[in-house]
Amino acid sequence: MGRMRKGAVQIRFEILEFLFFNAKPQLRTGVWRKSTSLSYDDFLIHLAYLVDKKLVKETAEGSCILTEEGRRLYIELRKSLPSIL
Repeated sequence: MGRMRKGAVQIRFEILEFLFFNAKPQLRTGVWRKSTSLSYDDFLIHLAYLVDKKLVKETAEGSCILTEEGRRLYIELRKSLPSIL
């Protein structure tokens, strides 16, 4: 049986989770390598979505950091996940 493909919600959650536990600004390529197994182009689509939703902020230097809203949402998702799974 092949590996199941991850859905957009799971991918975005894993990006938020990585940034939650790595609170200092993280280089975009580091976030990509350490939080996903996506192609870089696919990762950028998900990152752009999170930035657009104001959950992640990108710096001029190409680093990413979780916003306060992103931290709050991640905590809420963590609380609700056990009841979903």
